[in-house]
Parts: sequence; structure tokens; C-alpha cells
Amino acid sequence: MKSILLSKIRQITALVFLAYYIMLVGCDANFVYEVNKPLKAEKWSYADTQIFEAEIKDTAVHYNIFINLRHSFHFEWRNVWVNIETQFPDGKKYSKRVNLLLSEADGKWFGECTGDNCDIQIPIQENAIFPQQGIYKFSIVQDMRVNPLVNIRSVGMKVEKYTAESN
Repeated sequence: MKSILLSKIRQITALVFLAYYIMLVGCDANFVYEVNKPLKAEKWSYADTQIFEAEIKDTAVHYNIFINLRHSFHFEWRNVWVNIETQFPDGKKYSKRVNLLLSEADGKWFGECTGDNCDIQIPIQENAIFPQQGIYKFSIVQDMRVNPLVNIRSVGMKVEKYTAESN
């Protein structure tokens, strides 16, 4: 009798956690794409191009595009220069050099820092349009004077639907 009761409690607990997880993941109606990729040995070299592929289904809405970085609290620089190449579904490409600011002039990190990890999500284009349906390929290359760039732990990209509240 006692084992049946424990089994039922475990099943109910598992269902509650599953429902909570679905609620957390499913609540963001603006979510389109987000992937974060860890870097080997916390080093980002010129040759280590980070590639992200986001599928855009709706060309009638606008989007916000972000770069996600996780770096060590001991990262040496207050910014990271990157080259971002966007390849459209039809194969056309557009390149842009972007300065990702990580800290204030006094060294206070932007983003969330816990322990030795600092996570920052940097908007690179707000209220953007994607004129074609399909897969957009984003290639991100670090473009600092130092190679490799140490104490960068991961690089990511996020695309969400634009709303007046998101700005």
C-alpha cells in the first residue's frame, strides 16, 4: 500500500514539473530562435566562426536580433568587435562589423554576473525585417586585435518577434 502511494506521488510530482516546464517554455509567444555555443578552452580564435541558422516563417512581422556572450569576470576587454555575415535564403549575403559593449568605462560589467560568469544579451538590430521566408545563416567572427580572444565561454544568437514592449 505504501509503495503504491509513493508511486502515485512520484507520478503527480513528475506531471507538475512537466507542466511547469511547458508553461515556462511555451509562454514566450515572441520566441523565434535562440542557440548558445560553448567555446573550446574558453578561447575564440579568428578561425572559429560561429554559425547560427534561424528559420523565418513570417515576413510580415518585425524582429529583434541579439548576440549572447558568456565571458569570465576576468575578461580583459570592455568590448568585442565582431564581423557578422547574414546569408539570406536566396543566397545573397550582407556583412557588418559590430562593436559589442560589455562594460561601462569604469569596468562595471553589463549583463548578469554570477560567480565568475557574466552573461550578456546585446541587441544588434531592433525592429528588423526579414524579406524572405526560409533559413537565414548568421556567421559571427571575432575581429579583435588579439587572437585568440581568451575568457570568452560561449557565443549565441537570439531572434524574437518585435513588440512595442520589447523596446
